[in-house]
Amino acid sequence: MPPKGSRKKRTRQTKVVTTNAGGNEEAAPVVLKNDSPSKVATRMTLTGLPFDLLSEIYALLHPVDLLQLARTSKVFRKVLMNRQASRKMIWLPALASIRGLPPCPKDLAEPRYINLLLESTCDSCSITSNRSSINSRVWKHLTSYSQTCDGCDYPNFVHSNELPDGLPEDFKTMVPASCYTFRRSLSRPELVSGRVADKNGEEVFLYDLDAVKALKEEYDLTKKGKERKLWMERKQKEMRTKIQFYKECTEFLQAQIEEEREAEHKRMEALKDKRSEQIFKKLSEIGYAEECRSFFELNPKEYMPPEHVREYRRKLVPKELTDEEWPIIKDSMVAFMKTAREHNSRNFKAKAVLARMDKLLKPAYAKYVFSKPPNTVVLTTAEIAMMPEWREVLCTKPLDKELTSEDSAKAVAAMDSFVTSTIAIRTEALLDLVRKSKAYEGKEVMTNTLLLASTIFKCHCDDKSAYPAILTHSCHNYNFFNAEGKSKGKPEAGYANSSLPVGAVDVKPNTVDEEAIVEGWRDTWHSKVWVGLHSKCKFDEDAHELMLEMLDTLGMARSTTSTEMQDLQPYIVVLDPKGPKGMRWEKALYNCKHHKKAELNHKCFAKLEDAGHITKAQALEASRQRSPNPSCFHCANNVVHMMYQWEAGCDDSIASHLKEHCGIEHPDGPDGLKAYSDSFRLYQKEAWWIAEEEDIQV
Repeated sequence: MPPKGSRKKRTRQTKVVTTNAGGNEEAAPVVLKNDSPSKVATRMTLTGLPFDLLSEIYALLHPVDLLQLARTSKVFRKVLMNRQASRKMIWLPALASIRGLPPCPKDLAEPRYINLLLESTCDSCSITSNRSSINSRVWKHLTSYSQTCDGCDYPNFVHSNELPDGLPEDFKTMVPASCYTFRRSLSRPELVSGRVADKNGEEVFLYDLDAVKALKEEYDLTKKGKERKLWMERKQKEMRTKIQFYKECTEFLQAQIEEEREAEHKRMEALKDKRSEQIFKKLSEIGYAEECRSFFELNPKEYMPPEHVREYRRKLVPKELTDEEWPIIKDSMVAFMKTAREHNSRNFKAKAVLARMDKLLKPAYAKYVFSKPPNTVVLTTAEIAMMPEWREVLCTKPLDKELTSEDSAKAVAAMDSFVTSTIAIRTEALLDLVRKSKAYEGKEVMTNTLLLASTIFKCHCDDKSAYPAILTHSCHNYNFFNAEGKSKGKPEAGYANSSLPVGAVDVKPNTVDEEAIVEGWRDTWHSKVWVGLHSKCKFDEDAHELMLEMLDTLGMARSTTSTEMQDLQPYIVVLDPKGPKGMRWEKALYNCKHHKKAELNHKCFAKLEDAGHITKAQALEASRQRSPNPSCFHCANNVVHMMYQWEAGCDDSIASHLKEHCGIEHPDGPDGLKAYSDSFRLYQKEAWWIAEEEDIQV
């Protein structure tokens, strides 16, 4: 007796039911055990499903999936490759589901179109290449809508000299052309593509020889006259259609690749964020909870996160953390957290010091500056902060202690003597430049000499500056937190490895606490400090002589000061060889070249005397655009230059700069700040604005 459940017994208890699934001749057996409906098992295959159910499945598939499905079974291929049966119900809805997909050409079947556009399978060797290598696809040459990889010899593009005779005159508009050649390399077995150009560098087009031969055969078979003309127009239209199709396909593929890259980037970033959460959870358990909380206080995707955050992000692997992996990376992550702890400590100190500067230093120094006459050159707030007295106030007192004005009284009292003595040293450096000039050789040079309109200095940047504006020139002032480093193009900028420049304030932090001042300025105000006169800064001999001649032409005394010239803003005629032009006196200095020694009696200027020209000069002066680059005593930076230079209607005054950017308030309120702004004349980068001033045609 056979054992219970043997094959013989199971066979007697099984009934085989055959069905016709959707017209499919394949049997779909259904096994019934013990005739019990609760124990029905089926071995029905996917190909045996009813057609209406398969249609629902087809509608959910991507066109590429439909194409691959057709390659898996004869049953699917019989349905999907039947254009009459499947085109409207399957392929057209599938193509319409893809956003931005160009319409399928009428002479191209939809499965062939999908293979051409959405797959990278070579028509010659059936090898699939990288989708992103669009430019290597030969199908862009529109040869029978085919595509081949770089390893196949399909491309057959030749020069026009190698084409057969007897072609239509406009054959170039009827056949595919390319400025790239496809050839085999002796060192590389694969096909190599290279751009073809003549000796002048202009592109040389090659033409598909097979397409040209086919075109010639059709051309020879077409009757001359109207029929041939219509045939040529049809061929040209077909080529224009193919070219337009190629452009649309290229744009679509580029958009698809960009979307894929963006999606992949987001996926990687999400994995990194997930891994960071897992790492921070582990680190929080061993005592680094605060560092983990503030580690990404600045978003690492922003412009300038802390260095330790950038380093961490560079080494972060885009995958979730496992328990087996944590012991391997634990030590390196702890090292990152120690760096973060040091950064947090420095950041805390910097913020505490900045709060003290905002409360005590800024108001006290602003009050001191506004008490001086207009356009008095002073030190920047960063230089004042590094005074020994202010270092003591800002750094030696406990950071958790609330300071009062009594704590800073000694430092406030020392500001005037410190500023006066430092500016005097810088002024003496300028006097030395004047004493070395030919114009003042053997003459006594005093401080009053610097005030003259004819005392003009020229920097290596070709800007011309008078006193005291030369002291605020950007070539002599450098970013506070980089003052100790060298700067390309500025050999004297910095003094890390040399002695302190003449007139410079020692801004080197002596203690760890004093480094907080530097860190505070780095993250917020970006102030500048004096780094010494540039080596190419000199007394401008030519401008000096031209200015004296200008004063004589205007009938003004040679003792006229630059302040008086700024008040008067006279216009003068420049006797240019191309024709005389009227312009403001500062522009005349830039435009008039010094006459040669052989023409010592040559006159450069003439007085503007015509009433109409004078009226025009007055109108130009009323509407003249000043330089939007004030030398702010607080930051000494060109923030206004960056923010407002190209924005019409913006308030680019020093008053707006002090209030909006630097947070400086005048002791006398808005009226006092406006009066200070109206009389302000210490600007940087004025040469560009001077060159843009309108001339008067005389």
